[in-house]
This record gives sequence, structure tokens and C-alpha cells, in this order.
Amino acid sequence: MLYLEHNPQPALSPFIKSLWYARDPHATHRHERVLPTGRSQIVLSLARDYLTDASNPLNPLEHSPAGIFLGIYSRYQQIDAIDFTELIGVVFHPGGTPPFFPEDAHLFTNCETSLSDLWGRASLNLRNELREAPTPEQKFALLEFVLLTRLSLSKHQHRDPIIDYALTHLHTSPGTTTIAELTRTTGLSPRRLSERFNQQVGVSPKLYCRIQRFQQALQQMHRGADVHWAELALNCGYYDQSHFANDFRAFSGLSATDYSTTNRIWANHIPLD
Repeated sequence: MLYLEHNPQPALSPFIKSLWYARDPHATHRHERVLPTGRSQIVLSLARDYLTDASNPLNPLEHSPAGIFLGIYSRYQQIDAIDFTELIGVVFHPGGTPPFFPEDAHLFTNCETSLSDLWGRASLNLRNELREAPTPEQKFALLEFVLLTRLSLSKHQHRDPIIDYALTHLHTSPGTTTIAELTRTTGLSPRRLSERFNQQVGVSPKLYCRIQRFQQALQQMHRGADVHWAELALNCGYYDQSHFANDFRAFSGLSATDYSTTNRIWANHIPLD
């Protein structure tokens, strides 16, 4: 399997974390569980005119559009690895979608939306051109050009400094930063901060903090060091081991012990079969 990541140009970097490309000509039907990361994505299939909808095992022939926008998820998703035959995607920073999808971010939370419903004919043209570009590097360049054009035409060319301040604190200390502290230092009421966060990020500050705390624990576990559950829970800001276990299962559908024994390549992708 070929997997590449591309750092965006400086003009895009405040909004976009990375562009990625995956190609596995020998991909077969195999289900994977994808865990919540707190980031939105664009995903485009370049191999076929649809993405496989693996969320409904009772109807394996159900398909999703070939190009989709995935909002922030607060629960795990299920995908079919057959789609890795050839894919390209864009990972957004939290709060980075308004220049490209100006609707309130919470409208996209926990759901996938057809890219053609959002960008119209332009999304179909983009996908056709990406399929014709002969190399991953040329595909990245084309995708960047389209994103830069959309950014230049957007009314949202600058990030919200208050949301950035809140995100910085939630990333740095997801286990200890409190909403009361954020409202005190930003000068916003709890209600107004939550509304603004939901509009631009897609979830409340409290839920976003929980996702980041989960990710902090997950990444430590994925690195393969000896895990002492009580110590890990406290280091990541959980009240106790029970609090950690409940949150871990809520986001992953698995116990922390089961996750630690899975045979996985990526921290957030768990093979199911």
C-alpha cells in the first residue's frame, strides 16, 4: 500500500492540516473502525464512482457518493478497506472549514455530505481532473490550487482569534483546561463560547476536550509502551481509571485492553475482520 501526506502551502496551513493520498491496487473488502479525531475531512475516491457505505452491514450494496465531506465525529465510523484502491483527501484543522464550507460546522457533525451538494459541478470537475493527473504530486498540486482559489474567494480568510485561543489551551492541556477558565480568559459567557465553538468547530468545547483527551491516551497506547492503566488515566486528565475506561469505550466501542491487543497500522484504524 502506498500512503503519502503533503503539507499544505503557507496560505492554506492555518486551515488545513494535511493532504493525503492512498493507493492499494490489491485492496479487498475488509471492514475497519475509524475513531474520532476532532478533525473534518474531504475524501474523494479516484478508483470508482462511489465510496462503499460500510455503516449498514445488512445492505452491503449501499454506496456513498465518490466525493464526501465528513464533519467532526464524536463516535466511531466503519469503513470498507476496498476504498483504499485509490483515495485522496484533505484533513482540516479544527475551526478551519469556514473558508471552504461557510455553513455552521455543527450542521456537518457526525455525518457525511456529498461534496457535489456543497460545491456543485466544481466537485465533479475536480474529481475528473484528479483522476487524470498522472502522479500523486500532480494530484496534490491540483487539489491545492482548487483550495487556494476557494480561499481567495471566501469571506472567511482569517481564523477567529478567540476560537484559536480556546483550541490552543484545549490541545495543550485537554485534561486540565476547564470551560470556566476559557470563559473567564476570553471574556465570553459560557453560552456564547459554546455557540461560537459549535459554529466554527462543530462540537461544544466540552465534547471537543473529551475527544482530545481520548486521543492523548490513544496515541500513548499506540506507541506500544507498557501501559499502566491508572497512571495513563491520571496523566491524560481523567478522574480515575473507571472514568478513562468509560470514555474510551464511548468513543471506540472497545475496551482499552481490547484496543491494545489489536493488530493495527494506524492508531485510529482498527481492523474488524
